[in-house]
Amino acid sequence: MKSYKVRIWDLAFWAHRKSPHGVRWTVEGKPYSSWFARKSPADKYRGKLLAALDKGEPFDTETGLPDSLAAGTGSMTW
Repeated sequence: MKSYKVRIWDLAFWAHRKSPHGVRWTVEGKPYSSWFARKSPADKYRGKLLAALDKGEPFDTETGLPDSLAAGTGSMTW
């Protein structure tokens, strides 16, 4: 199911994690996150989420991703 009820938070930093820079957001109140070793990739990913939200793209309630980012997450088999 798709939803437009999305909230994207500021970048998180948890020093005790192996990948301490996090992007956190909610879709229909369900929390999602992605963690990165460096701040710049985390900021870039957050920017992609914000751009999708600004474009009015719906977010999937199962994966938490907008249609533009969900298309690239499929696994490729050889």
